[in-house]
Amino acid sequence: MPDTSTSTIDASAPSAQIEALLTAVAARPRAAEGMRAMMQRASEFPNPLAAKLTGIALDPYGREFADRFLDAYWSDEPRQQAALRATGSGSGTDREVIIGSGFHAAVYAAVRVLSGHPRPLVLERGDRVGGTFAMTARPTFYLNSRNRGGNGGLAGDQGASLNYLPGAPIQAANVSMTEFQTNTDMAWVIRLALTQFADVVTNAEVVSVVRDGAAVEIQLDGRSALFAGRVIDARGLGDPSDLDIANGSTILTFGQFMARMATMWPLRGIRRAAVVGGGDAAKCAVESLLGIGPQPPMAAAALDSVDRIDWYTDTLPTTCERWQQEIRGRYQAIGRYLRPDRLGLRRLTVLGRRARPVALPGLGLIDGRTYDLVVVCTGNREVAVDGLAFSDFYDYPIPDTDAVVASQHYNLPVFRVGPHALLPFTPQEFEDGIAEIPANAVSMFRTATKTAALAATLPAVTED
Repeated sequence: MPDTSTSTIDASAPSAQIEALLTAVAARPRAAEGMRAMMQRASEFPNPLAAKLTGIALDPYGREFADRFLDAYWSDEPRQQAALRATGSGSGTDREVIIGSGFHAAVYAAVRVLSGHPRPLVLERGDRVGGTFAMTARPTFYLNSRNRGGNGGLAGDQGASLNYLPGAPIQAANVSMTEFQTNTDMAWVIRLALTQFADVVTNAEVVSVVRDGAAVEIQLDGRSALFAGRVIDARGLGDPSDLDIANGSTILTFGQFMARMATMWPLRGIRRAAVVGGGDAAKCAVESLLGIGPQPPMAAAALDSVDRIDWYTDTLPTTCERWQQEIRGRYQAIGRYLRPDRLGLRRLTVLGRRARPVALPGLGLIDGRTYDLVVVCTGNREVAVDGLAFSDFYDYPIPDTDAVVASQHYNLPVFRVGPHALLPFTPQEFEDGIAEIPANAVSMFRTATKTAALAATLPAVTED
C-alpha cells in the first residue's frame, strides 16, 4: 500500500520503491558495477544513498537496467490499483494529487514530502514517467542550461544551477561531465525524485475535475473516479499545435522526430529536410539533422548524413555573422552551417518566412519544394480538461507577500504550476534581462523555485 505517513522524511533514507530499485540493481552484477565503484567515494557525498544512485547513473548499463526496472514498476496494474484505491473514497480527500509527471511534478513532490507532508499521488497519462525530458529513453536533445553544480535560483544568478531539482536524491550535475546535458540526464533525476517522494500511476488520463463537497472528484479515462483534497496541475506545455498536419512519416512533430532519433539509422535515406519554427525545439531538431545533437544509435556520417536543410522561420538570423551576434551560446554551433564550407557547399539555409507543409506520398511539400522529411516545431497547445480552463485561474502569491508562485482556481482547491501557469515575470527578472527573451515566459527552470516555494508554504490538506 502507498505510504501516507505525515512524519518528516529523512532525505538520506530511501523510500520502499528506491530500496526495491537498489536491491534489483545489486542482484545484477553487471548493473551494480557503477554503484559498487562509487561507494569508494561515499565520503564525498552527503549520504550513501546519493553515492549509490550516482554510481548507477554514471554506468550506462546500470542506468539502462534501472530505467527498465522503474518502467516495469510503475506499469504494474495491481500496484496502480492499490494507489488509486487509497484516494478512491471519502477517506482519500486529505491527499494531494498531481496531474503530470514531469519536472515540476517532481519538484512539488520532493519539497512537499521533505516539508513533512504525505506522499502525493502522481497521474501520468502516458506510459513513461518524466515529462518532456523522458520523451525518449535514449539521449536525443541537449538541455539549454550548462551543467554545473550548485543550488536553485534565478536564471540571472551566476551562482545558481538551472538544472537543479530542489529536494531530489541526486542532481543533474551528478550524472555527467558534458557541458550541456542530454534530456535523459534530467529525466533520470526526475524519475528518481518521483520514486523517492510520490506514488505514480501511468496511463491515467484526467478527463475532468469537479467539486465534490470540500474536495474534488477526478474523472479518469477508462478508470474509476478518485477524490482528492487538493490538485496540483503540472501538465507542462501540452501537445504540439501542429498535430493536424503531421502524418507521422514524412511530416513529424518535434516529439515524433525525437522518437525517430532514438531508433537505429534515424536519418537513413534523408537527403533534403526542412524544419518549420524558430523556438528551442526547432533548434534542437536542426542540431539533430546537422549531426551535432546527441549521437543516434547505429548511425554513420557516410550513410546517414543530411545534405540540405531548409529552415522556415521569420524569427531567426539568416547569416552566420548575425547568428553569432544575436543567438546565445548554447546554439552557437548551428551558426557556422549558415555559410558555405571550403568546397562552397551550404547545408543549412534560414529562409526567413513561415510555412505550412503538405503531405505527399513519400514526401513533404513546402512552397513547391519537396523534402524527404519535414519537422514542424510551431509551439504547443494546452490539453483540455473539463473544469480546468485557463480562464478559471488567477495569480497566487505566497501569503503576505507579492511573490506569485502559481495560479489558483477560483472555485476549486487546484493550483497550476510550471510553464502552463504562465506566471508573470518578477521585477528581478526584468532587471536581469530574463524578461527580454519571450521564450523564458514558459521556461521550466525559471519557475522551478516558484513551484518549490508553493510546496513549502501551502498548508496541510485535511479531511473535513
